[in-house]
Amino acid sequence: MDKRLRPGRSVAILMRFVALWPTDYGPFLSRFLGEGYRSVSYLLDALYQLFWCFVCLHIAAFHIVTIVTTELEYDELFLILITTSIYSIMALLNVYTRLYEGKVRQLYEYVNRLFRQRSAPGMYFLSNSSCFRFANRCIFWWIIICILGTMHWAIYPILSQQRTLPFPCWYPVDVQRSPMYELAYMFQVFGQLQVSLVFALTGALFMVFVFMACSQFDMLCCSLINVRHTAMLHNGKYRVELSACQDELEYDTGEYILQEAFREDLDAVAPSSAPLKFDRLPNSQMYLMEFSAELIHVLEDCIRHHLVLLKFCHLLEDCYHPYVLLKLFQILLLLCFLAFMATESLSTMKLINVLEYFMLTMTELYLYCFLGQILKNQGLKVGDALWKSPWHLCGASYRRRMLVILMNAQRPVRLTGLKLYELNLETFFTVVKAAFSYYTIINKFR
Repeated sequence: MDKRLRPGRSVAILMRFVALWPTDYGPFLSRFLGEGYRSVSYLLDALYQLFWCFVCLHIAAFHIVTIVTTELEYDELFLILITTSIYSIMALLNVYTRLYEGKVRQLYEYVNRLFRQRSAPGMYFLSNSSCFRFANRCIFWWIIICILGTMHWAIYPILSQQRTLPFPCWYPVDVQRSPMYELAYMFQVFGQLQVSLVFALTGALFMVFVFMACSQFDMLCCSLINVRHTAMLHNGKYRVELSACQDELEYDTGEYILQEAFREDLDAVAPSSAPLKFDRLPNSQMYLMEFSAELIHVLEDCIRHHLVLLKFCHLLEDCYHPYVLLKLFQILLLLCFLAFMATESLSTMKLINVLEYFMLTMTELYLYCFLGQILKNQGLKVGDALWKSPWHLCGASYRRRMLVILMNAQRPVRLTGLKLYELNLETFFTVVKAAFSYYTIINKFR
């Protein structure tokens, strides 16, 4: 894969930092321990994972004890419920990422092996460099937003100049005395950092895969639209006509997600030297006879590309459908609790914190639903792109192969939550309505 695929590498490094993926200490330890480094590497990785598990689970457990043993006001109760739900679901996300790490790596290997760097040669082409630049920006700002939106809770006691913890709850020791206060504060700060990175990184990884799939669908559509020009370039006898046509052509990039295309250097495209398949048909069924074999060759290449993308989307759905359901459930709970908290009488700083969490949760919900919707639209767009090709000028062999793409394109690409809920904009409105319906019910019992 292109070396500019930096979102995947940077996300993988950060995921190892919070122990979502195992870390191999072998390259470092082998210098000192020889052949016995493997067991030590596994031990260090296990201890590092236990540290982050303790950070997550002790906060969730102490909040549950607080709910059970303490009489709380409504605003305090729901603040603790919010924290408990966040850390409990984060623990499940940790388990998910460890169990499904192999499938995620399989997706990476599939991308590196079979995804294309650019569309087929034509008057213009699309490149995956556009996708990488866009993904870099999106991943960077998404991680920054998640960190800022969650770490504000950690510095709330400092801003309010009070000797309290970010999340006051039951502790088995007196946390108002030093050094227990400092230790409890430090672990809660680590907990908030873990929350921000776990939610940001799992979302960023999902984002990377969807962006790459959408970019590949755009490349496929571009190849289908340019299929005749690609065949003429492979034939090698039409460079003068193509150059004249290229100077006058105004191509529309609005139909592509990133709206960026590059002018093809026609002189750099070498004619095809591979033996081309040529169907023996009557002349009445053969149009564009002079490069009919090239047309068939180009369309068969597009069919292979389409099948690669459909299989990737199936692997993506198989890997992420438990994660999507977990995220939808978490967002539903948070929206309900945060809406209730926002209507309570809170201090200015707490109200700002609640509104930040609320906006971050809404953004996260829309992002996931938007990605599912746009991937589905990209899959359906393939058939439209094929109809824009000069199919009416082509013979029966070409049209028979068209049917393969058209039949595959009619089956929508879907991302679901445990095969029950489809990720699309309709789901976004459904979750928001359900959250505020539950908020109304809870509000009546106040």
